[in-house]
Amino acid sequence: MKVLLINGSPRPKGNTSIALQEMEKTFALEGIEAETIQIGNKDIRGSRFGSGSCPKRNISCHGA
Repeated sequence: MKVLLINGSPRPKGNTSIALQEMEKTFALEGIEAETIQIGNKDIRGSRFGSGSCPKRNISCHGA
């Protein structure tokens, strides 16, 4: 089994990171592979369109 831990905090060395490191240790003790990725400092944005607006615009939002 593999576990993906996602750190959404903008502070890569903050409390969330410390908590996720502890989780990684716990998983390792149980023989579970875990990986943490840092996304809090990335420029990630939501959808270009509001929820449910694709049919109203007569477009496909899948793979847009």
